[in-house]
Amino acid sequence: MDTADLAGTYTYRSFLDRPEPVDDFNTLRFAQLELRLSVEPGGVVSGALVFPTDPGEEPLAMDMTGKATNGPGVHFTLTGRGQPDTPISDFHYEYEGIVLPRWPTGINQRQTLAGTVLRAANHGSGPTLARAGQTASFLAVKRGA
Repeated sequence: MDTADLAGTYTYRSFLDRPEPVDDFNTLRFAQLELRLSVEPGGVVSGALVFPTDPGEEPLAMDMTGKATNGPGVHFTLTGRGQPDTPISDFHYEYEGIVLPRWPTGINQRQTLAGTVLRAANHGSGPTLARAGQTASFLAVKRGA
């Protein structure tokens, strides 16, 4: 696997890091979004993390920038910042992850990214304030072939 293989569109899901069992799996849900990544020579990564919207509405997105490296496997770090002049312009998140290994005998296994995400800055205000320091785990499953 090469850093260029990171490029593509993924279904991104993040989960709160709660150690206790839960009756409702949705209580672990942090986000479900679309992650779009491209990789340039040297492992420079760019893209967008796109929030779901109603039909006809302009989607909100965070611009993603970072770096991917080859080692044993592919490792990446990303910074996500809300696009300027949007309701999420104050969003700032940091991501660190890997491309999960594939089973040689796996059937229909999809390329999957896994890692952790950190809310790097407060966003919102008043009752909607989301404080910096919140962490979650994420999986992103590649779409398409």
